[in-house]
Amino acid sequence: MTTISYRQTGKAHGSHFFGASSYAHISDFAHKLAARWHRWQTAREIESMPFDIRKDIGWPAADINDEPKAMQ
Repeated sequence: MTTISYRQTGKAHGSHFFGASSYAHISDFAHKLAARWHRWQTAREIESMPFDIRKDIGWPAADINDEPKAMQ
């Protein structure tokens, strides 16, 4: 009977290119990007509602030159 054991080095496979902290930074950036995109989409949906509904829910009115608040 043959027994093979491996020593634990503490490094993940493929960690020679990116360190564990790099993956955490990329993941954090991806989460922030997704959250920002969802907020932008929600603001666009609210901006597409009629003025009376936006006024009732307390959404700020667009400026005089009709710039939507979602895009600022």
